[in-house]
Amino acid sequence: MSDYRFVGEEEANVKKIIQEKNLLAKKIDKRTIKDDNRGKHYDKIKNKCSNYYETFQEIYHQKCGYCGVSVSINSAPQYELDHFINELQKTSPNGKSVDHIENLIFACRNCNQAKKEFDTKKIIGIVHPDGENIKKVFERDNYYKIVISQEYLNNEQVKSFYSKMKFDYAYRKLDYLLLNLYFTKNNKKDRIYNRLLELRNSFPSLNKLQ
Repeated sequence: MSDYRFVGEEEANVKKIIQEKNLLAKKIDKRTIKDDNRGKHYDKIKNKCSNYYETFQEIYHQKCGYCGVSVSINSAPQYELDHFINELQKTSPNGKSVDHIENLIFACRNCNQAKKEFDTKKIIGIVHPDGENIKKVFERDNYYKIVISQEYLNNEQVKSFYSKMKFDYAYRKLDYLLLNLYFTKNNKKDRIYNRLLELRNSFPSLNKLQ
């Protein structure tokens, strides 16, 4: 099954993402002095100048875990660490801190800001970016638009999440088109790519291109 967040020869291995996140968590915890701070990784990773942050974004292939936009077309400062279960909840359903690496997602600013305090507890097994199931929930249509699959079309919680994330915005299609052009560039496509990239970066906010 294809992953709506990846194009061309890009690797889409969520099991590897989970494994590498666990390894990073162990590395951070091993260097944590206070027992109370073990299992709380957000503060260690969020610093964009840290090696932990660099490793974390590499784990996600330098792509937003939600929409798939890459740092190759969206500048690196436009990315943030998202709490899948929002910070107000304090703990995840599994009892771990929301600051645990399992709950942290590498996200573009547009996705992180759109999602904000949306309650994802009831759909954690359905749309968590590190899970296999999200590929069954969302897909791309023939015009690169992110759409809800037929299987989940009547799921009200999924529809609420889709709307909250603004997945139907035209901006998402442009990002995906740019990713496709980026991986298949030649002289003619270079001109198209550069012009579209210029257009994309002239609209830094999703609110301006719907």
